[in-house]
Amino acid sequence: MPPGGNVPPVATGAHSVRDMLDRILASYEEIDRRFAAAGGVGSLLNLYEQVRREALLKMDYELRKVHNLKLAFETRPTGSSAK
Repeated sequence: MPPGGNVPPVATGAHSVRDMLDRILASYEEIDRRFAAAGGVGSLLNLYEQVRREALLKMDYELRKVHNLKLAFETRPTGSSAK
């Protein structure tokens, strides 16, 4: 066994590549089975994408507010003071 754990040997040849793909597909199916109650991996990835998109939209909104405040302070007359 190689140091560091259960690491398979480097795959060479078409047979080894097919074995590796079979293991990858079996792993994906197992993960999908475990997340079946949540609608499967595809559903979770869609939810992740929605959350990510919403976070980016919120960040864009906040950056626009900061930009607008910056513009407001830059165009304020220099001699005026707040009362």
